Amino acid sequence: MTSPRPTPEHEFNVSVDWQGPGEHPTTEVRRFRRASVASSGQEVPPLRVSAARTFFGDRDAWNPETLLLAALAQCHLSAFLREAGLAGLTVEDASVSIRAWLNVDASGAGRITRAELIPRTALSGPADGDSVPDGGIPPSLCSHLDTLHRAAHEKCFIANSVNFPMDVLPDRS
Repeated sequence: MTSPRPTPEHEFNVSVDWQGPGEHPTTEVRRFRRASVASSGQEVPPLRVSAARTFFGDRDAWNPETLLLAALAQCHLSAFLREAGLAGLTVEDASVSIRAWLNVDASGAGRITRAELIPRTALSGPADGDSVPDGGIPPSLCSHLDTLHRAAHEKCFIANSVNFPMDVLPDRS
């Protein structure tokens, strides 16, 4: 059985519900509660979200900035794993760390100005099945992995949707 061809447009839905300001009214802009719950259907567990701590949010909740970074990292990781599989590489473990810089102007408007993706990959062996000591990357594959990460970055839906530059650092696990 073949899977259906992708449609040109997919719809995704999320609802974020705020339960009120808590002990302090919203007029006390540095003190009111910012915690909310994000949900995306019955199959997906709800996620506790808030403003970033820097912006008076809860330190123990996801915030919009870290959610965006998580989306970018997961999208890159998914695209990379596909590219690696198509290239015949057996990936045993992989991670993508990401850091971003946000600037806030005098009016209080902010934007992420740049980001860096830092991939790490452990292979069980090159395409011919040879073992790789300590899960590291043989020098002969470093350039190939960089090419796969560039291709993954170009295909990442989320990376294609943001307007700040992102560098993908070399994978040298």
